[in-house]
Amino acid sequence: MILYTPLSEHDIFPARDEDYQNVLYGSLRNCPVKVMDSGDGHVEVVQLLSTDPQDFLDDQLQPGRKIKR
Repeated sequence: MILYTPLSEHDIFPARDEDYQNVLYGSLRNCPVKVMDSGDGHVEVVQLLSTDPQDFLDDQLQPGRKIKR
């Protein structure tokens, strides 16, 4: 199914409150990132919030990477 709409996906498919409980915003290697706390002392990079293209080429900042807190 394809839905053509000017609304964002978050307006159409609202997230549950528990989806936002573990989300943290911070800086990793001088790059703003969005991470999710896994609860075992590690955080997982979810999204890079940088405007520098070089940050997206850094292996340490790739989404899915687990980092000790």
